[in-house]
Amino acid sequence: MEPAVIRIMPCRPVRLFLLVLLPACEGEFAGGVLPPPGTVGAGGGAAGVLPGRDAGSPSACSATPQVGPGTIRRLTRWEYDNTVRDLLGERGSPSAEFTVEEEALGFTNNAAALTTTPALVEKQLAAAEAIATSVTSRLTSLRWYTCNAATDGENTCAVRFIDAFGQRAWRRPLLDDERQALFTVFQQGRAAGSVDASGQPVTGFVAGVQLVLTAALLSPDFLYRVEASGTAGPVSDLELASRLSYLLWGSLPDDALLEAAMTDRLHTPAQLATQVERMLADDRARGMVREFHRQWLDFDRVQNVGKARSVYPAWSTTVADLMEAETGDFVVRTVFDGEGTWDALMTSSSSWMTEPLARFYGAAFPGGAGVQRVTFDVRERAGLLTQGSLLAINAHSNQTSPVHRGKLVRETFLCEVLPAPPANVTITVPEPVPGSTARERFAAHSSDPSCSGCHQLMDPLGFGFENFDGVGRWRSSEENRVIDARGMLSGTDVHGPFDGPVELAQKLSRSTQARGCYVKQWFRFAYGRGEVAADACSLERLNADFAQRRDVKALLLSLTQSDAFRQRPEATP
Repeated sequence: MEPAVIRIMPCRPVRLFLLVLLPACEGEFAGGVLPPPGTVGAGGGAAGVLPGRDAGSPSACSATPQVGPGTIRRLTRWEYDNTVRDLLGERGSPSAEFTVEEEALGFTNNAAALTTTPALVEKQLAAAEAIATSVTSRLTSLRWYTCNAATDGENTCAVRFIDAFGQRAWRRPLLDDERQALFTVFQQGRAAGSVDASGQPVTGFVAGVQLVLTAALLSPDFLYRVEASGTAGPVSDLELASRLSYLLWGSLPDDALLEAAMTDRLHTPAQLATQVERMLADDRARGMVREFHRQWLDFDRVQNVGKARSVYPAWSTTVADLMEAETGDFVVRTVFDGEGTWDALMTSSSSWMTEPLARFYGAAFPGGAGVQRVTFDVRERAGLLTQGSLLAINAHSNQTSPVHRGKLVRETFLCEVLPAPPANVTITVPEPVPGSTARERFAAHSSDPSCSGCHQLMDPLGFGFENFDGVGRWRSSEENRVIDARGMLSGTDVHGPFDGPVELAQKLSRSTQARGCYVKQWFRFAYGRGEVAADACSLERLNADFAQRRDVKALLLSLTQSDAFRQRPEATP
């Protein structure tokens, strides 16, 4: 692939409009191709199983790397904000006005869905200009840049800035022609002038650096991660550095990682493992693990949940915010500070919250300020399935929803794809009636022959959550009758009856299908695409490693050791 081209054209008074072009791209740009609907890449099939390989068949994998398609991936808004924070110390959300990414296979970083439109480029231009204006007002605060234009000379300092900034922003050393092109940009900016954050004119060195920043931040080398090539084989150390940093941090490589890549110390499994261990100890890895689970479980939707005040008077937006924070803290602390295992994520009777949320749940708070560990009755709560955020999201505004909660288990935890309701079916939620229980109302609802096929997959699962009301609080009775929380899990490797969500969570913690679903979701998030037949061996090895250790951080290491991560495929013409 030829280097991307930056064209700089005078377009407005004082301001230059930078048009970013990608070679061989026309119209909207998409970085990959989604598998056809109905294929395993689109979510079908048993978790971790791909076409041509039966879940119980012996491995046919060889030492020859087998790799799925390479991609060109635009930075997501989350990655963009992380990158400019780590590169330039820019806080807040510079990407706030960018187009919201479309989800594909449950995640917002899927290359196939990350299109670029003229409207988005305009927003990227505005963000780049705002960042450049902010940074040039505090150049001396950048730890990697030390030069005094007044004493060392403007051209000297411009060259030093271009080298130091360009290498970090583009995640690789600059080519000579790129260095010269950015110096030309500096000269143009210095001659044209600009304005500062208050709108006052800026001239000379600052104006030149401002335009260099704008141009570099609009370059495809900054905005995109190129992971495709015309030659199959090992990914270069510099490409691995970017893959590694965006997988583990959602951000650009730090100086230590770039140094390892530029000195040929990143291509062996052992060298990668050393960097993974170092990077997982960084707080940015916690942010990445939180982000993966946020997208996988969609628990931030709790902020938009409305509940009937007449039924749930204690519900509020404050409670919703606390629940979102709780689920994120539970995941991060379990993975990094606790057992760190799949089993703990699924079965832990403890969670992390502030006193107001513990009071909402009716749980004993241990005391102390801020977020503390709260331990529930082991018969009542177990891991992710009983997080208040998931229970509240998967309920109606005035009652529980066995349908939504059963669907959550099938689709999110087992990677099953349930068929859509028939087009001629009117979906009507049974209204609460005094004296009736949710089990009775929804059992009658699902007895309709046109609905029963699908509902038999969801409702018997969802009834097992009836001890939790529509806002995620434990209850032992409904309408003065003892809750019947018996459920049935069918068609899986751990099928059979269960009584309550704790027993269901224990079943799923033992399930090969559920573990394989978790691995598949990490695969999709880590590599920004769906799995295809060529990924069968990579997935098989990931599943085998995870089945043996069940450790989430070990799974992250395994993701960096796979052929899908370390090898590139032959580019498709």
